[in-house]
Amino acid sequence: MIIDEKGKLFGKVSVVDIAIVCVIIAVIAGLLVRYGSKITGAVESEKNFRYVMKIERIRDCSVAALEKKGALTDKRSEKNMGEIVDVVSEPATAESTTADGRVTYAEYPERNTCYVTIDAHGKESDENYILDDATELSVGRVVDLYTKYIKTSGMIVSVEVLD
Repeated sequence: MIIDEKGKLFGKVSVVDIAIVCVIIAVIAGLLVRYGSKITGAVESEKNFRYVMKIERIRDCSVAALEKKGALTDKRSEKNMGEIVDVVSEPATAESTTADGRVTYAEYPERNTCYVTIDAHGKESDENYILDDATELSVGRVVDLYTKYIKTSGMIVSVEVLD
């Protein structure tokens, strides 16, 4: 018999012990997959970056807060994540399709789309650009923006290496 009356496999190892070992192995494998990624693995060099974030449908007071520029931090205000160097604002628009198939654009009243240019320091890996808090800089990624005056988020539309 494979499992005896005491619940031991071949009379030596408990089935519960085997289940516990399997759970521990699964947790270790999950941690390796989560934290053993390529993003932080193959860092080549430190670089200065300039990236542009698009922030859509924000109010005039938020535009004014962005135009004060200043330093960006992570959400706990512990790490310097760069400096806002330029803010370009335009009226926010929405795309809609008419009954006959034409695409039209209508303005949102009292809303703006901002393009925020940020200079930052980070690292360059084989495949990515990474800020000091391990935030990956890649076009299309949505990231949080924290300054002394505003907390918002936007999508990265361009990234360039300055060095």
